Amino acid sequence: MKKKTALVLIILMLMAMVLIIFSKQARQGAADGLALAENTIIPSLAPLLIIFLLIMKTGAKDLLARAFGFISVHVFNLPQITFPAIFFGLIGGYPMGALLTNELLKSGDIDEKQARRLLRFNFCGGCGFIITAVGTTVLNNTKAGAVLFLSNVISSVIIGFALSFTEKRRNAPYYSYTEYRKLGDVLSESVSDAVKSLLNMTAFIILFCAFNVVIDFPDFLAPVIEITSGICTNSRFAIPMTSAYLAFGGFCIHFQMLFVVDQAKMKYADFLLFRLISAVISYGVSKILLIFIPIEEAVFSNASIKVAEFSSVNTVLSVLMVIGCFVIVMDIRSKKKVI
Repeated sequence: MKKKTALVLIILMLMAMVLIIFSKQARQGAADGLALAENTIIPSLAPLLIIFLLIMKTGAKDLLARAFGFISVHVFNLPQITFPAIFFGLIGGYPMGALLTNELLKSGDIDEKQARRLLRFNFCGGCGFIITAVGTTVLNNTKAGAVLFLSNVISSVIIGFALSFTEKRRNAPYYSYTEYRKLGDVLSESVSDAVKSLLNMTAFIILFCAFNVVIDFPDFLAPVIEITSGICTNSRFAIPMTSAYLAFGGFCIHFQMLFVVDQAKMKYADFLLFRLISAVISYGVSKILLIFIPIEEAVFSNASIKVAEFSSVNTVLSVLMVIGCFVIVMDIRSKKKVI
């Protein structure tokens, strides 16, 4: 334990030294991250997050559960009450699915085992980010964005359906009723929770973007580290590869969800494994979709990446950064267990 703590301290000190030595670049990266959050993430996610949290904290989720909860029961072998969290999680954007899953866990509507199963597949960039930001803005083709979004949603559904067979299927569907609360109180709580989540996301984006500029991650690795800047500001990738990156989500998004992963008593390695599985499935699904929904060749014009141009120094630093992040995550989990 002491050796692990010492290793974490060394890594953190080295990271701090890098930010101090390359303070000019770090400031620029942090500013870019703040601008990215301010201009892209917060405007698109804040209104939806407040509304979805409001639904999950009121009886509105019960209406959705009773109307469409059979989908959760028959497709995912989960309680009817999980339908709103799954639906909003897939269309709302990262990390909406995790946040809404946490709401169900806190309210006692699902147990930790069900929360872990939800976290394995209820993960998607959302229609706003994928179709509009990536498709229309980056690829200059809304149809391409629709293919990317569909491939990510289908990948999540496939995983969720496959996981439904890991537990005994329910004999009868059921749903939970939410106790009545004053709308003003629920609205205030929803706004407060949304602001906390957005501030948390913004802080992670700033941190990762600062290191992204200092270390200068290779184009192929940038989306793995931070998906938004990696996809929106770097070289364009082919549609299937972009789909895989979006399904994986990037470590910056993963770190934003760690508190939910911990609440569900889920190992990060478990969560990471299913992100990799989702990336592979999404890649294959997008290949199939492109057969039926062909995209103009212009979209792929800048998709090629010259791997030979990547310096060995940058690659090594990138790998060390990722390893350091893993060590920190595992150390935090170990400390929580000890306490």
